[in-house]
Amino acid sequence: MQFMRITKTPQFLFLFLIICSNIYANEVDNEWAKKNERYPGYILTLDNQKIDGEVLVGTITDREAKIQFIADNTEKKKTYKAKELAGYGFESVEEDDLGLEYKRWIHFEQQKVDYPPKPFASTTVFMQKEENGALELYTYYMEVRNNRKNPIKYHYYIKNDKGNLVKVEKGDFRKVAGKLFKDYSAMYAKIGTKDFQYKNLDRMVRDYNYWSTNQHNANEYRVALKQ
Repeated sequence: MQFMRITKTPQFLFLFLIICSNIYANEVDNEWAKKNERYPGYILTLDNQKIDGEVLVGTITDREAKIQFIADNTEKKKTYKAKELAGYGFESVEEDDLGLEYKRWIHFEQQKVDYPPKPFASTTVFMQKEENGALELYTYYMEVRNNRKNPIKYHYYIKNDKGNLVKVEKGDFRKVAGKLFKDYSAMYAKIGTKDFQYKNLDRMVRDYNYWSTNQHNANEYRVALKQ
């Protein structure tokens, strides 16, 4: 019996990687988002000019690498990579815990990261802004190619009042949070306890910003209302 021999040339290996990447990308697309839905939105040019129109929203990692945009009073669809814009935003339709629909604006800013959101993408990305104030909180998503059960992981980034962008990972959460929240002693004392873990960082930043703005007693913890 004769067997066909497949020679693993560089061209063959490159083609194999492309096929695997496409299969993986399709799985992530199906898992995480409806592709190319149109929402009212805007883009910010590199010189901070705001242009209104419609944003075509891709998957959770697509939207970090590039977007498609249709400016008002036109029908022309244009693709922008992250390095070409200062940011963008769109009005999303979502559901609350009771299944009721509501609208909220989601904003993205251009940032530089150490790893791209998906294979072959740039490390200059659009990063989703979660909270604004004395501390600005961002969420960044990445595809994990070797983990089909959890194909997406996320990191938090925080920009302090000096404009420095700091990556916050689970392993160094307590250390970073201790530095960021040291002035608000009521929060500082709770870091690492229940409801004050890495996964709660968005609420913690929101509550810290509330204290920073109102300057109530630093030993008294108050919860800010989510906007």
